[in-house]
Amino acid sequence: MSFTLDHKSLLRPSEIYQTGIQLMYELAQREWTEIVLVMIVEQIANLNVLMMFMNPQPPDMPHQLQVMHCVSSLYRALNVMTDGVIFCQLRSQLSVRGLQIGALSITPVVEKLVVAADDPSMSLPDAPGELGMDSGQIIDEADRKFVINYNFYGKPINSKEVSMGVVEAMATAAPFSKDAECKELEAISPDGGCGIFIESMPNNRQIFTYKYATKALKLLYQKIIMPQKRFGDIYLDLRYDGQPFGELRMLKFVSGAQNSTDRVAEER
Repeated sequence: MSFTLDHKSLLRPSEIYQTGIQLMYELAQREWTEIVLVMIVEQIANLNVLMMFMNPQPPDMPHQLQVMHCVSSLYRALNVMTDGVIFCQLRSQLSVRGLQIGALSITPVVEKLVVAADDPSMSLPDAPGELGMDSGQIIDEADRKFVINYNFYGKPINSKEVSMGVVEAMATAAPFSKDAECKELEAISPDGGCGIFIESMPNNRQIFTYKYATKALKLLYQKIIMPQKRFGDIYLDLRYDGQPFGELRMLKFVSGAQNSTDRVAEER
């Protein structure tokens, strides 16, 4: 897997993460070994980021682009940008045994809207000091029986650690069927600063599946964290039809802990 970055075509980190997390969520709803014959395109309205997977191989070729390759490529691309503190146009070739099976491109939707390096939007905000207590509720617009009650508490977490923590958790869930029961899921951001822990709870109306675990992660990032620009310890009480069936904790973590996504990708 190789990456080519265009440092002259800068993109906003917040838009990269939002689009990447949405794409990772969409991939996690597919089967791990599903062959990707048609382009996968992700672009969120009003964000100047376009992400796309392409498969150049004819359908009758033995080696084909699969969802597992897309998850691994997207994860590594986001990690490369985060590690290098450079968020820009990127292209990646995905190969198996020397044969190119696919490509990932991350580009601006409108080239003239590319931002300058000193633009304030090139940085994600970080809350100073203690977060303090704050709570609220969101309802899944696609399934109004799925409700999330949340509480911020404790210490702030670096925004990039939070973003990559969500990416890590999504990637960790991706190998499992979305309809399989998710008893627990643990993920630590690549640099070890953010831990995410998800557990199921007994519920005789609805099984807590990976579909709901990944949706909770998506809604946490899109509907709670980004609108409020609050990055820190948070507890989510996940309910279905009025009854608790899961919980999610995001915590400031001790640096140096090992993440699991690379192991999953390598083992698969």
